[in-house]
Amino acid sequence: MYKRHTNFAMEHFQLPPMNVTDTNLPIAGNKTFRFKVPRYADLLHDCYLCVDIPDIWSPLVNIQATNNIAKEFQFQWIRNLGYNMIQQASVTLNGSPIVTMTGEWMKIASYLKHDATKRAILDKMVGNTPDMYDPANKPGLFNQYPNAINTDGVNPPAPSIAGRQLNIPLPFWFCEEIGQSLPLVSLVQTEVEIQITFNNIYNLFTLINLNYTQPNDPTYLTRIVGNPADPFRGIQNFLSYPDLQGNPTNQSLQNWNFNPYIEANYIFLTDTERAHIAAYEKSFLVTQVRYIRNDKQYGYNDIPIPMYNLCTRIVSLFQREDRILLNDWDNYTNWDSIYYPPVNPSVLPANLYSPLPPTQFYSSGIQLLNNMIAQDILQEGTVVLDGTERLNTKNVNFFRLIQNYKFSSGDTSMLPGINLYSFALDPNTITQPSGTVNGSMFNRTNLQYTLLVPPTVTSTIDSSGNVVPVSSPAPVCIVKETAFNTVPTLVPIGATVSPGPGIPPLLQAGQTLTIVPPSTQFNVQYGAYSATIYVESYNFLKVTNGQGNLVFST
Repeated sequence: MYKRHTNFAMEHFQLPPMNVTDTNLPIAGNKTFRFKVPRYADLLHDCYLCVDIPDIWSPLVNIQATNNIAKEFQFQWIRNLGYNMIQQASVTLNGSPIVTMTGEWMKIASYLKHDATKRAILDKMVGNTPDMYDPANKPGLFNQYPNAINTDGVNPPAPSIAGRQLNIPLPFWFCEEIGQSLPLVSLVQTEVEIQITFNNIYNLFTLINLNYTQPNDPTYLTRIVGNPADPFRGIQNFLSYPDLQGNPTNQSLQNWNFNPYIEANYIFLTDTERAHIAAYEKSFLVTQVRYIRNDKQYGYNDIPIPMYNLCTRIVSLFQREDRILLNDWDNYTNWDSIYYPPVNPSVLPANLYSPLPPTQFYSSGIQLLNNMIAQDILQEGTVVLDGTERLNTKNVNFFRLIQNYKFSSGDTSMLPGINLYSFALDPNTITQPSGTVNGSMFNRTNLQYTLLVPPTVTSTIDSSGNVVPVSSPAPVCIVKETAFNTVPTLVPIGATVSPGPGIPPLLQAGQTLTIVPPSTQFNVQYGAYSATIYVESYNFLKVTNGQGNLVFST
């Protein structure tokens, strides 16, 4: 017994952006491209956003000409480059948006759905491989960055990071399952478009600060984000191979043509099947995602969340605000690194316990006496519908471990910090709903959660530069690197702002923590976390009389 399939044929077509002559990524802000979907065939199925990433030459910089001391830029792309370069993607019918989702949600959904085998292929498609985000430790290297060095002035060096094309899967409802394919043959009076908004270049990479003209800068020789206004931090240093002195051979290159287009899979049907689909009204189950974002949060929070129609799951993400400033978009933990706590184990002498030399011992490091050692930002939470708790308050393990174990087919351990609450037995399946809650039946839908409370300080710096006790709810700043100290280092408010033209700021963005007071005491905490809450829900797309419209609105 086999399933019966009607005859069909599949062919991929490239959909170029409409009415665009400049296909460079923007240096600042964002840029939106519109891709018209022609009716080349009867159905539209899976689609992939294709973009070109350039070769990167990361040179050495001679920071002391007299002593010939060189340092490494160590340029590297961010993790999940393909997803994180997308700010927003949407499908429109006659100009009306049907589904809109962020690049972050595409990334999170992939970790919720795809297992390790599929993940290995997907990582290559979206540029999430060590040779992109950590070239010094790509296969075959161990803490050895492949610097681009011109040795003879004749033969250009190989790039530090080879260019490539990224192929980002677009997880719209018609792309996931074949039965949900978009019936173009029935949409004869409808213009179908896919719109993609991209982030700018300087949200996509980091490098080592080698501005030797400012050696007292706290970020000197540390990893920072790029800056088009700083000659040491601009992308132009890496888009052409270096000369003998390590300078780019074409310093005018400020961006590149990333040649965006959509690779679309069209399906051709037989005349009988085509006539059948075009003649009858069709309804398709589509998934929509809404989200809300709140900044400067800590401790207990009670926020409204956008639950409308038939909701399948809630995903909550929390990030340290200083990690966002450093383009660390994939870090949803309380640590500087996704996988390693902020503890520096020290190496002990080999003969500490024994005269035999081959054994090397390590210590566990100094115990941190505050809660910044915790990996999870979320401590506990619950869902409240019209004032009634949907479930008893649960700790973070319920959302991060139990829910993901039961309702995710993907490997969420590869991206720690995804907190899930599912109303469905299988939220990853579109064609067969397996459980929802009707969010439109409730007047108020809230998420109550408790986050970590960062370290406290009891003094600040006044306008004259004097250290004074905190006696009123006023903002305070500390140097981020001293957050673990018993007495954090205080700096004036606005220390990251240049005091005047040509004058560098005292500290760079990402090096300070902003302090805000709680309402119950004069000790103050820095507002360190941002919260993004996604709610996924079902809607229905009705296709009739050559047009398509959503059944439910919000």
